[in-house]
Amino acid sequence: MLRNRAYNAGAIVAIVSTTALMWSDTAISWWSNIIEFALSINSTAAQGVLNSRPSGDADLHALVWGSCAVAVGFALNWQKLQSAFIALFGWTVCVEIAQPWFTTMRSRQLSDLLGNFLGILVVFVVAEIVKQVRVRR
Repeated sequence: MLRNRAYNAGAIVAIVSTTALMWSDTAISWWSNIIEFALSINSTAAQGVLNSRPSGDADLHALVWGSCAVAVGFALNWQKLQSAFIALFGWTVCVEIAQPWFTTMRSRQLSDLLGNFLGILVVFVVAEIVKQVRVRR
C-alpha cells in the first residue's frame, strides 16, 4: 500500500505543518512579505501579475494544499489516490471551519476553500495524466 515510510512521514509532516500554518497568524504576514518582495524586485514585471491575482490568500491556499497533495501522491499507490485526495479536501474543510478558533487574524472564507480545492484538483489532474501516459507505454 504505502510506497515507502519516508514518503508516508513526509505526507503527514506536510499536512500537519500546513494545518498549523493555516491555524496561525503567520500565514498572512509571510504571504504579504513574499508579495511585497516580488513587487520590490521588479515592480514593472510583477505588478501586472499581482494585480490580476484574487484578493486575499486563495492562491497561497492552492499552493500549500497542492503541495500536500503532491506529498500524499508520493506516499500512496494509484488505486488509493482518488480517495486520499477526497479525504485531504475534507480535511481542508475542517481546517477552514476551525480556523477562527485558533487565530484572530483569519476567518472562514469560501475563496480559501476554493483555493484548497483547486490546489488539490490540479495535482489530481496531473497525476491522472501521468498515470495515463504510463499505461500507454
